[in-house]
Amino acid sequence: MDEQFLGDYKVLKQIGAGPLGQVLLAEHRFIKKQYVLKVLPSELAYDHAFVERFESEVAKLALLDHPHIVKVHTVSEAEGLYFLVTDAVLDAAGETTNLAQYVSTHKGRLNENELLGILRQIAEALDYAHTKGNVVHHCLKLNNILIRRGNLGLNAFVSDFGLINILTPGKILKKSLFEMAEALALLPVDEHEGVLYCAESVNGEQLSRLSQSFLQTFAFMAPEQKKNEHAGTQADSYAFGILAYFLISGHFPEGIFQMPSEIVPEFQYDWDHLISRCLTQDPLHRPVQLLPLLENKKIRSVSKAAPEIAIPVEETIPQIEVFKNTYLRPPLPQQTGREESTLKPIIHRSVEKIVEAVPAVAVVAVAEAKESLAHESSEEIYAGQLNALLSRDPIVTQYHPEKKESRDVEPIQTEMIVVRGGHFLRGSNSGSRDEMPRHKIVLDSFALDIHPVTNEQFVRFLEFMGGEKDQNYNDLIRLRDSRIARSAGKLLIEPGYAKHPVVGVTWYGAMGYAKWAGKRLPTEAEWEVAACGGLENCTYPTGEHIEKGQANFFSSDTTSVMNYAPNGYGLYDMVGNVYEWCQDWYGYNYYETSIQEPKNPKGPHQGVYRVLRGGCWKSLLDDMRCSYRHRNNPGTVNSTYGFRCAANVEQIS
Repeated sequence: MDEQFLGDYKVLKQIGAGPLGQVLLAEHRFIKKQYVLKVLPSELAYDHAFVERFESEVAKLALLDHPHIVKVHTVSEAEGLYFLVTDAVLDAAGETTNLAQYVSTHKGRLNENELLGILRQIAEALDYAHTKGNVVHHCLKLNNILIRRGNLGLNAFVSDFGLINILTPGKILKKSLFEMAEALALLPVDEHEGVLYCAESVNGEQLSRLSQSFLQTFAFMAPEQKKNEHAGTQADSYAFGILAYFLISGHFPEGIFQMPSEIVPEFQYDWDHLISRCLTQDPLHRPVQLLPLLENKKIRSVSKAAPEIAIPVEETIPQIEVFKNTYLRPPLPQQTGREESTLKPIIHRSVEKIVEAVPAVAVVAVAEAKESLAHESSEEIYAGQLNALLSRDPIVTQYHPEKKESRDVEPIQTEMIVVRGGHFLRGSNSGSRDEMPRHKIVLDSFALDIHPVTNEQFVRFLEFMGGEKDQNYNDLIRLRDSRIARSAGKLLIEPGYAKHPVVGVTWYGAMGYAKWAGKRLPTEAEWEVAACGGLENCTYPTGEHIEKGQANFFSSDTTSVMNYAPNGYGLYDMVGNVYEWCQDWYGYNYYETSIQEPKNPKGPHQGVYRVLRGGCWKSLLDDMRCSYRHRNNPGTVNSTYGFRCAANVEQIS
């Protein structure tokens, strides 16, 4: 290594240093792209155990490919030095900013939306590394999280995944203590005299900087790490809890510490639950997956009640109850103190290939034809066959797709909310013509998925089907309009999009998935009632107004499900993110008929288009209205079309 080059990289400047070695900003001499080089301590090059461990472990790090993990591109050796080449996360001024620097320069406490956004990105990165990459960070802290401001807000990037395992915790600790002692002039000047205390006063600023760096590393260590015991993914969960508490309070939790509800009573989410789960002493009681824990937070503060309306007793807004299937979520405040539910969804899974049923008329026609043939004589049958042979049209052989065996794949079921039946209002007198008139309907109790179907859920359905078409050759999904790809026969989800709602799905795909999961699509009436969330007169699920921070609309992409606060029924993303297919055929004047048949309306008996509801990530404000209606051909594919499932309910004996 000379003054300017390290292998093929021109060193621009040093941007950091620590127990893991120097951190350099460099530019590749040929492709002229900037990278960050993490140069490991030189003495390790002569440690054969380290070299073997480094070569075996670094392959895992290079495979990590996630939008919120700093990408490791390659590893190299030059002049006896080992270094990793990673992405350079730079701001507009060409500088790197870690989370500690951002917090120290930020005026005041982070608002809750910023806090939630940063923690969600970090949780996604950790969950991905734990489950997909089989890698544990083991040294998560403020300095290892890089921050860059993008068009949609703050972006967080986790760096230094797994490096502490390569170097071993003992070497890291020894290196840290040595550097601190050297900086404070506490090293012995004579091997016979032992350690000499520094006669001169120590620079206070230097002492503060070193102690803060050391204490930060120590504060994020899980109890099992401090005891030098085996530490798994739960060690990262502990560090995540420390991180969340620091960002909320501005200091690390020590002794008997205040919970977030005491520090920031104005915050809406139940941060106390997250902190309690992550900071428990027993690693077996900590969460393995962080994102579900973060996204299933219940709201502590109850939203303002809707204005009281004089309506008959039998038309009282129905109560709700939760059916927990897979995702665990604390009950909403509105449910506190209520009696246990007596209703549950009816879910009957289909184990056969999903196809649309043959119309009953066709079945009857075939049966009648067979019956008429049974009464004909053999001569009449022969004469008819000969005549048909002489006068027949040219035969066109039809293509039939190869039948593939169904795989035994189980769906990832979604938690469902049960909405009790009753009298409701739907439609609008001030919206589009097809939303008029506003009228009363009567619905039986039904259940609805708490969020739209995600990519990871739909991929299992495609694996079950063995392809992207059903046996009637209807498209289920068009992969190029989705976040799912097929490579070498395997279905792959774009990194970071597993929890995003699936898009590019046709109505046939939505229907097929619902049948496979033992559910159905919601009717248009059920969808609108659920979107209102118990509010009698509302324009949006949030009331008369909706803000960008309450739904994903007029943006550049989908977000992960449950990214925004739920409505009054506890349902997420009812508007925004993706349009959702409904069961009904679309009828422009159907609401006029629905007035005459208000009991469980299911739309016209036939039509050209199927109903879509809810607006999407690139919709304008008007599409966010609960009464807004959209439609398209059932075979249409669009990067904004998704769905969620519904189910009938039954009494629990």
